[in-house]
Amino acid sequence: MAPTADSNASSRPVPPQLALTPHHHGAASPVSSSDGGQLTAAGPPRTTVTHPTPTTTVTTTVTHPTPTTTVTTVTGSTLSATGPGSAVPLLRRVSTTTTTPAVRHLPTPPSPTTPAPTTPPATTAPTTPTVSSGSLLEGSYDGAADPANIAGFDATTGTHSVIASDYLPSTSGWTGMDGAGGSLAWLTNPWEGKGYTLSLGVPMIPSNSAGVAQGSLAAGATGAYNSYFVTLAQTLVAAGLGNTYLRPGWEFDGNWYPSWDADTPTLEAQYAAYFDQIVTAMRSVAGEKFQFVWNPDAAAFTESGYNVALAYPGNAYVNVIGLDAYDESWLSPLTPTNAWNNTTAPALNAAHAFAAAQGKPLAFCEWGIAFLSDGAGLGDDPLYINNMAAFMKNPANDVAYESYFNYDGTSDSILTSGRTPNSLAAFKADFG
Repeated sequence: MAPTADSNASSRPVPPQLALTPHHHGAASPVSSSDGGQLTAAGPPRTTVTHPTPTTTVTTTVTHPTPTTTVTTVTGSTLSATGPGSAVPLLRRVSTTTTTPAVRHLPTPPSPTTPAPTTPPATTAPTTPTVSSGSLLEGSYDGAADPANIAGFDATTGTHSVIASDYLPSTSGWTGMDGAGGSLAWLTNPWEGKGYTLSLGVPMIPSNSAGVAQGSLAAGATGAYNSYFVTLAQTLVAAGLGNTYLRPGWEFDGNWYPSWDADTPTLEAQYAAYFDQIVTAMRSVAGEKFQFVWNPDAAAFTESGYNVALAYPGNAYVNVIGLDAYDESWLSPLTPTNAWNNTTAPALNAAHAFAAAQGKPLAFCEWGIAFLSDGAGLGDDPLYINNMAAFMKNPANDVAYESYFNYDGTSDSILTSGRTPNSLAAFKADFG
């Protein structure tokens, strides 16, 4: 999801995830389980795009060797995976029912009893050449440009956030997004000198106040917008934010951000080429130490007929592979165990295999429990929290950072409202 913000800080609500037309997912690619069976991921149907017929898997779309990963979690405590590195999930949906799920992802800034949790052992992720620290960095999103809310989240959960997630405005045109003339002071000033490392959603193509996209992926792939990203880099470096994790065109596999929707082979190729242009432009600015995050939904790796690898910009342009992974499933019966084993875990394993083949660490740029209007969210689900924590903290999975989405976007993922005592207790035990 991505927040929406305008250039006027005082009128800008915190970003809720955009609720647009949902993805269509066919039958998900199977993932081998430890008992030799098949796990099948599920997700919501897309109503606006038809993907090519071939079902793609990591091994057929990547030119590197792909490690085999197995899932052993079945009941209530932790996920264990074998194989180099693993990734955390954010699942888009392939529906096994006729219900069309509400699309719920990143914010648009201004714009029954579950199993008792078992606390997994804490471990540390290994150092990677593209991350500044070898341990799992923790963080959250708690509203636009609001360090005080992150401090409040830490106080309630007993955690110590070092990552602060936020989003550039997507509805104020290029000059509202790149910081020209001080247009991003509302965002940069609150974070400057606070000691957090930003994880920043970067709209690839902003719209104007009337909602008209100010460009296209095809034009971006030619370098037509590079000057805006040079200005953005200069803005961030000048504010002392030159070490930011940047997420250009996050959740590009969905259709809720239509200006950078990359769900056909042609659009994926344009997206990848445009990503390269952005990275090259921003790396040209003196003083930058940006980390560039390629950030699809986790479910993109198990979506039938969709080849997420076609949108990969190349190892020279990617520091981290990020995932957005919420506790959602359209399976029946909809139980925490079924959702984890047959929706979330397969997507995580496939994403991990892809990242390991590229030699890149993973990150969970957005993740959280979910209450959805169509009933596809698992709600107060400590099993999900425990399994996510175990996955992130397993050194084999090479997870650089996580940022919990403590916000009510199109799905309510807030842990600290008092509505989800079991999930909060699990989170405190796992991360506090």
